[in-house]
Amino acid sequence: MDDENLDIRLMTKSRDLDDYDILSIQSLSAAVPHKTTESFRHFIWAAMATYAFGNKSIDHVMKQYDYIWQRYKTGIFERNPRILLLREMVEKVEALANRLENADVGDSLNRICAKASLIRLEASFKSAYGLIRKEYLFESSAVIRLILEQLGWAYTVSSSDQTEISNINPTKCISNLKNIFPDAGKLYGELSEWAHIDPSFVSDYERFHKENIPVVRRSDHNSLLIGMHLMCLSVVYINTVQKIYKIFGTDSFEDILDSYLKMFKKYQALNEYVEKDSES
Repeated sequence: MDDENLDIRLMTKSRDLDDYDILSIQSLSAAVPHKTTESFRHFIWAAMATYAFGNKSIDHVMKQYDYIWQRYKTGIFERNPRILLLREMVEKVEALANRLENADVGDSLNRICAKASLIRLEASFKSAYGLIRKEYLFESSAVIRLILEQLGWAYTVSSSDQTEISNINPTKCISNLKNIFPDAGKLYGELSEWAHIDPSFVSDYERFHKENIPVVRRSDHNSLLIGMHLMCLSVVYINTVQKIYKIFGTDSFEDILDSYLKMFKKYQALNEYVEKDSES
């Protein structure tokens, strides 16, 4: 980073990571922002149908093939309750990061660095959520572990000597985070098992190879279970921000924290329900 010729392009927002839903027809797909209306999605669907059917008039397709749209539209919005909870959580994290960004944290280098690290995590939460929604369990675990490391680093740096900041390794800060999150070490170990090829998996890989079983890249079931870790870290996130910067009054913080905890408990209950259902 000391190379004066190094070209660094800075983007201060993560809108390109914002959530979306997929509309598909034949071999065409289009991503639409998740907050768009049914009528907007109808137009996008009709535009794709017009192209796919070789027509030129979108209005004609909307009228002629309305019966197809009536069947299709039942699936144009996300309905998975766990995905919807994760989506709500990401929106809360974004709002919190924006509030922190506007907060005056003084001129202390350690507080400035911790603030930058915590604001950057907004994009990390979005990235992890996107990977979970696309069922990439290993990649989502790696990003969630990064979030945990960064939370530990921000918490450690905020109270460290300014001359030592550049020497603080994020992977060595997990134990300090236990002051806020007692299970930090346990969670870090679990995430590391998924993020890397754990030695215990070696026999499975050998068996899969002999039985000609394809390598697992994605898992709907396991990725959504891992989503609980991301939900948990959203609670750690708001606690860390408040612990360092006190950007909320006591009463308002308790109310906001309670909303995070309720989301986490709902997600946990849904996971337990799905687990029991899969075992029966």
